[in-house]
Amino acid sequence: MAPVWINDHRLARMVDRIQEYPLPPGTDFGYFALQVEVSGDSGDCWYTIRFELSTDRPIQEVLNHYRQAKIEDPDGDLGDYEVVGWTPFDEPGTRVDGTSATNSVIIDLDGMYDDTWTDMRCW
Repeated sequence: MAPVWINDHRLARMVDRIQEYPLPPGTDFGYFALQVEVSGDSGDCWYTIRFELSTDRPIQEVLNHYRQAKIEDPDGDLGDYEVVGWTPFDEPGTRVDGTSATNSVIIDLDGMYDDTWTDMRCW
């Protein structure tokens, strides 16, 4: 299990860097804590770090903020990940918080890290 702990520590450090990175103006972290998922295939390790933001800014502006960020990934590279975002919608297709001045946006940072073939989640 030691290699898993090592990689978990590397990912936890990236989570810390995300939380320390300045938020866009008019934005706060949402209700749920940052989440990390690791998967893989044939030794390739993929991760997704997901977090929720509450913002009064346009969603595209928030996405651009994180796409331009140079947050160090688990391998020590700067900005070597993809950023995608989505907003919750209710059943008829309108935003869940439709009348609110703030929007909820879920941000996913997706990337890959080197493991030297020892993390079983990557197989």
